[in-house]
Amino acid sequence: MLLLLMLGVLSGPEVTKYVLDNGLRVVFVEDHSAPVFAGVVQFDVGSYLEHPGITGVSHLLEHMLFKGSKKLGTIDYGREKKIIQRIWDIYEKLPYADSLERSKLREELKKLKEEEKKLVVSEEIWKIYYRVGGASMNASTGNTSTQYFLLLPSNKKEVWAKIESDRFQNLVLREFYSERDVVNEERRMGDGNPSSVLWDNLIATAYIAAPVRWPVIGWESDIMNITPQEVMDYYKKNYVPERCVIVLAGDVYPEKDIKLVKKYFGRWKKRKPPLIRITQEPEQRGTRRAHVEFRATPRMGIAFHGPYYGTKDYFALELLSMILTDGNSSIMRQELVDKGIATSVNSYVMDFDKKVVSLMTIFVNPAPGKNFKEVEDSVFSILESIKKEGISQRSLKRAKNNYKKDILSWQKNVLWMAIGAASNERVMGDPEYSFKVLKTIEEIKIEDVMNVLKKYISLDRATIVTLGGEK
Repeated sequence: MLLLLMLGVLSGPEVTKYVLDNGLRVVFVEDHSAPVFAGVVQFDVGSYLEHPGITGVSHLLEHMLFKGSKKLGTIDYGREKKIIQRIWDIYEKLPYADSLERSKLREELKKLKEEEKKLVVSEEIWKIYYRVGGASMNASTGNTSTQYFLLLPSNKKEVWAKIESDRFQNLVLREFYSERDVVNEERRMGDGNPSSVLWDNLIATAYIAAPVRWPVIGWESDIMNITPQEVMDYYKKNYVPERCVIVLAGDVYPEKDIKLVKKYFGRWKKRKPPLIRITQEPEQRGTRRAHVEFRATPRMGIAFHGPYYGTKDYFALELLSMILTDGNSSIMRQELVDKGIATSVNSYVMDFDKKVVSLMTIFVNPAPGKNFKEVEDSVFSILESIKKEGISQRSLKRAKNNYKKDILSWQKNVLWMAIGAASNERVMGDPEYSFKVLKTIEEIKIEDVMNVLKKYISLDRATIVTLGGEK
């Protein structure tokens, strides 16, 4: 029996939501302006579910889900399965083998991998989708979610349903060790990127307890030591219908298309997800500092814990962030960049989907000849000045307009529309939550922004990480 909810539209396209018997939520967003649709499959699975020892498993699993299933990506799964198992067995034995046995095992491993290659149909999922006109096929993993998405002609919905339902129900960890190496190389590339290194150190210093403090891609030692069985266990435990939202947006017809979704995804076995206890971040007591030695242009990250996503304070903090650095006429652009103290300044708020407290960040690149202390003093001088002098109605209005413009721009692209609806449903239980945000944004007053500035933004609540240059 399907639970059907017709949602009233505040603004935007017509939205219909279904909940299947297995707990899977399915959302349709109608836009018949072109004969295409976007398909998004989003899971409430991300690095927040990990722990030291398996950091990066969510991202590695995302990679593995493009390798196919028992039907896709192979010409003979029966033969391949035996080879895969033997390869896994050898990798388990290698660390404990003596030099003679290790040599024999490696020789056998080489032959097995050659045999496996003969059975693998490389990138079959990609090839099928592109053959039927697919575009923008990709996936992403974050702290709190993993999503898979693409665009297809609207007459290819069954192709999409057949492939997606198959790979999410019948994963095969094909070519696991070679893909693990690919992911680790991606990790190493990040280690050479100063912006990535600054972020990794900033979030690890800002959060001492919450499970968002490690990189989404994971630590190298965890990536290179995680086993196929650990990945499979993680997949079986977390990739369940009740933790998944499917969105089809564009040229879709809910009453007709739900039958197709039910045909393929309705057979997905219901498995109650495990109870999750998320360690919450304790109150910060005093400034935290770190410096990263790195041969790169000096840069600084400053972070403050903020309110949980979905609260009025959270959206007031978002507006404060925009008032500070959004656009050439923003306060910090004028006071830091225009006055030659910094070459760039940007601010963002990470929301973490209500799972842990948010994080407001300010990133500054000092101008040549300016040291970190001068830049830090300037940043906090600006913040203290705003606390005393306030913000103008004009700057608040500009921030509101830009915020609303960003939300509404998503409605012009069916893929972004689908991703937004999936996130809204997964986090807030309402695919149209963005339109409620518009109302909240409109209601925020200057005093609301000033309250969050005074409540959350101060030196004794700050985490400050510098990279490159001199301490």
